[in-house]
Amino acid sequence: MIWPIILLIATPFLIGVSGLVVRNRQTLDVLHCVQAGIMVVSSILLIDEVSVSGPVSFFYFLHADAISAWFDLVIGIVAGTGTLYAVGYVGEQYDRGHVSLKRFRQFFLLFDLYLGVMLLAVNVENLGIMWIAIEGATLSAALLIGFERSKGALEAGWKFVILSSVGIALALFGTILVYYTSEQLLGITEEALHWATLYEVGDQLDPSAMKIAFICILVGYGTKAGLVPMHTWLPDAHGEAPTPVSAMLSANMLTMAIYAILRFKILTDQSVGTEFTGTLLLGFGFFSVGLSAIVLLLQEDFKRLLAFSSIEHIGIALIGFGLGGLGVFGGLWHLLNHALAKSAAFYGAGLVLITHEHKFIARVPGLLRKHPAAGVALFVAGLVLAGMPPFGLFVSEITIAVNAMATAPMIAYGFLGVLTVAFATLLFQILRMVLGVPMETHGSTVGVRCRAFSTAAIAVNLGALIFLGLHVPDGLHNLIGAILPFFHAEGEYF
Repeated sequence: MIWPIILLIATPFLIGVSGLVVRNRQTLDVLHCVQAGIMVVSSILLIDEVSVSGPVSFFYFLHADAISAWFDLVIGIVAGTGTLYAVGYVGEQYDRGHVSLKRFRQFFLLFDLYLGVMLLAVNVENLGIMWIAIEGATLSAALLIGFERSKGALEAGWKFVILSSVGIALALFGTILVYYTSEQLLGITEEALHWATLYEVGDQLDPSAMKIAFICILVGYGTKAGLVPMHTWLPDAHGEAPTPVSAMLSANMLTMAIYAILRFKILTDQSVGTEFTGTLLLGFGFFSVGLSAIVLLLQEDFKRLLAFSSIEHIGIALIGFGLGGLGVFGGLWHLLNHALAKSAAFYGAGLVLITHEHKFIARVPGLLRKHPAAGVALFVAGLVLAGMPPFGLFVSEITIAVNAMATAPMIAYGFLGVLTVAFATLLFQILRMVLGVPMETHGSTVGVRCRAFSTAAIAVNLGALIFLGLHVPDGLHNLIGAILPFFHAEGEYF
């Protein structure tokens, strides 16, 4: 059954292009509601298909194995709820006269193309086309970051373009090196750029070339993943972009970049062993978690707060992948639950922003009383992101810590130390916002349409987080079991 992968990728492109023709706002809303449903349903169906029947291919272009299907689930579900949220959020800006119908249509054209190319990137067999898709995501994201055309937004968009261009150039150099060494074995053929073929001959690739290639890939795509010290674009971009874009940057773009790094890690490990890549991932992971855990306490802007939290959690996932073994399960589980929690937190933050029209943490206490939907989203998502049980991030962090304790106790102690700092700093900031007595009695009234779409998006995300915290569906269990052998990881993880 190949139609889930076709629908998942084609839908955002088709709906986005339809915005060039459709000029009625209500029709666009309906189309995007349909898109949201298709993306969520098709990503779940693709998971079931791959976990039961194996990889799904469409000609020689699209290919979804277990790894692709996992990232399809992460990106697809969040893209679906993000589309719902964007309909309400940008629709509210339109109702207030802040954007024209032309700008409304432009936003969704860019937003849909952005989602489409990210899904394309994790479902192509050719690693060169993956690079092109990730570059397409970079360009569309840059336009979305600067969409509001304020000084801060344009500066953030420009910084994102500059740093991402350097990163994507390094990633291209790494990709060319991989092709160079594979071409020595396979000849000048398209097969030398196909993941499946490369994995078959991975142990014969030149180790020196693969080491250099992986370093370029890690720094290049790591820039897009927001790894420290290549992270400097991320807080500005998340803080200045329209909130639906901030949510997709944090939950999906960072995840897409990690997908690319993992693909090359698997290939490099076949050539040089796991110690080389594992050490690099652990180094960048600890650096990212350690810095962000401290900086969280210094933030006064709630969108920048969530941005630094994303750096922290991407670092945690990278530590799991660097450790290997069951740490791979911890990293995968962490990416899924982080995407759901962080996007829900941004959905709540966006409601606060359009109500109070500022982003100061100290000025919005008492959200649970004054703005229940936003307060609940930030409170529950904050608990999840802090690693509280029974949610999935608690499971992933414990799994990574236990795996580290069994293999390298000093790494486990360091990991638990930075987690403790991050737990305290993030929870302190979130509780400042959601508890207490509301300070500002004034504020803009949010329209019924915006509240309805935002609440629906928040409810789906929080419902998924609670469900995954209490139960792991058989499809996900089987899929993780199919992914672990790629990393030479074995064992019971549930």
